[in-house]
Amino acid sequence: PSRRPCHAITATMNMKSDKNATGQIAFAVGLLAGSIATLLLTTSRKNKTQDADAPQTSRNDAAQSTQTMPDEIRSEMLSRNSLYFESSNGMPNITNSSVLVVGLGGVGSHTAHMLARSGVKYLRLVDFDQVTLSSLNRHAVATLKDVGLPKVTVLCNHLRQICPDESRLILDP
Repeated sequence: PSRRPCHAITATMNMKSDKNATGQIAFAVGLLAGSIATLLLTTSRKNKTQDADAPQTSRNDAAQSTQTMPDEIRSEMLSRNSLYFESSNGMPNITNSSVLVVGLGGVGSHTAHMLARSGVKYLRLVDFDQVTLSSLNRHAVATLKDVGLPKVTVLCNHLRQICPDESRLILDP
């Protein structure tokens, strides 16, 4: 009878150390994923800068159908934000900012959605998951029609309806 509690204590200690190791592995994987996302973002931006410097010879049909938004409409859309940030001259900082959103689930989809509506110019959206039935109650913009589609695609399509002008909202999925 006295040996059983010792084995139980040893087994419990082993389980605790296994959980700790699992947590450390999860942290390392998250850190690696973040590093990769940052590297991809940096590379992507460098390529876009080089492409912008190169002469434009032809554009695809999707780029040609890009709508432009008149200044009056855009300034009216952002008028409340401008009033709030006017005293600190912060609105230009917002409209010229770049934001990376990793994970477009219950928190990330709402975050990206509100950043786009607040006037952030460049959004890099990262999520490798698809919209599922069980995530519809948390996702900011997904509907039943979107089940099975990548979350990034669904959110980009919605954000493009809000701001169709690619010079005012740059989406980088």
